[in-house]
Amino acid sequence: MLIWLFRYLKGYVRIRIRGYSPERFLNLCKARGIVLWDLQNMENEYEMNLSIRDFRKIRPLCRKARAHLVITERHGLPFFLYRNRRRKMFPVGMLACCLLLYVLSLFIWDIRIEGNRARSTDVLLDYLAEEQVVHGMQKSAVDCKEIQSLLRIHFPDLTWVSARIRGTQLIIRVRENQDLEAEVQKNPVETKEEAADLCAERPGVITSILVRSGTARVQPGDEVEAGTVLIDGAVEIRDDNGEVTGYQEVRADGDVWARTVYRYENQFSMSHEARHFTGKKRYGIYLKAGNGLVALTDPRTFPLYTTVEKEYPLHLTGNFYLPLSFGTLERAEYELYTEKYTKKGAKALAETDLNEFLNNLLQKGVQIVRNDVKIDIGRNFCVSKGKIEVLEEIAVPKIRQKEQSVLE
Repeated sequence: MLIWLFRYLKGYVRIRIRGYSPERFLNLCKARGIVLWDLQNMENEYEMNLSIRDFRKIRPLCRKARAHLVITERHGLPFFLYRNRRRKMFPVGMLACCLLLYVLSLFIWDIRIEGNRARSTDVLLDYLAEEQVVHGMQKSAVDCKEIQSLLRIHFPDLTWVSARIRGTQLIIRVRENQDLEAEVQKNPVETKEEAADLCAERPGVITSILVRSGTARVQPGDEVEAGTVLIDGAVEIRDDNGEVTGYQEVRADGDVWARTVYRYENQFSMSHEARHFTGKKRYGIYLKAGNGLVALTDPRTFPLYTTVEKEYPLHLTGNFYLPLSFGTLERAEYELYTEKYTKKGAKALAETDLNEFLNNLLQKGVQIVRNDVKIDIGRNFCVSKGKIEVLEEIAVPKIRQKEQSVLE
């Protein structure tokens, strides 16, 4: 790329050599260090490229080799300027373009966040916007160390933050505390040390209980309802004689597993609307600058259609992003027809829905013990119905009320 750029700036020509001994001409050029490229053999003649500087050196070589030389093409900035020498505003335009590119290079046009999983990019960008870190800000106003500090303070689950400027990009890399992330997702209550009980989230039969803090109120084999206190946040205080003198409120902590039942029911009609694409497509192009959008070509719509949109940010180099982007629209026409599922197709669809439900349970850490869901395919409807027995952790924290008595 750089070699091509240097050759373009200096200018080069493409010549054709023919005559008594063009091979001798090539040997003479090699002996004198004249650089030739894109050499092509065309029967009794050769075509090649060489710089303007070397072109001035080859006429004596042509006479010595008795070769005839013809210029076929001229390339490069010197020839371009010569062809446009009478256009007085052209140099002004080029200078203005260079000045504009320089001014654009002084701003941040792309903020990229990498490594985030629990915290979405939009959440992080919204917080940065509140701290005046936005697209279009001057690079000189960006304090990478301050950005790192702000993110770590505002988001405690970010254990490591790195911010740096590359071209017109602000690249922020983060690393999250996976343990804290899982705890926040599992227990979305206040994390400060308030007295709390562990209560049953769902009804079930207790299979095991492990108490780390608090007092157990149930045992394996007990049947509990939703809201039942499993581990009490009140711990007895006893004297030397073993008598209860009071209670200390703590934040109950422990693992309580129970056998619970999920009732599953899903129903869909055997008749459904299906899309059939006609093959007709229309395309459009738009230009986007900031939040503004200009349609360069707006495709006409169909009565029924789908739209596929692709956006391409403009950048001069890999790191020099511009505040411009262009996009393409593809609209494909389709028609709706009423079709009926076959028994095989209906069963496959019902099993897909059931498997999706089971996978959602597995992602929550649930262990499936028994699946009694039956699929009944009728004339008009397909019905899936049954029970799913699972083993799961059912304890969820519940803040103790201040007026709640510990002497209950």
